[in-house]
Amino acid sequence: MRRRVTAATNKVEAYNGFSEWLHFGNRVVIADNDSIEREKAMKSNSLLTNTVIFHNTLELADIVRELQAQGFGVVA
Repeated sequence: MRRRVTAATNKVEAYNGFSEWLHFGNRVVIADNDSIEREKAMKSNSLLTNTVIFHNTLELADIVRELQAQGFGVVA
């Protein structure tokens, strides 16, 4: 159970680190006092993070299929 919790925690921390790395403007400080604007900024950053992850996943899947078509064995 501890290993599973640690693995899940590591995934969340990696996601958060990547999201922070992608974030643009004002060093990840949301200075606006308007809660709606803060929420929009956070959701926009989350959308950007998920979009980049999805794009990379599609690119990797294409590469794996291409390697398989060329006769290379791909191990999961």
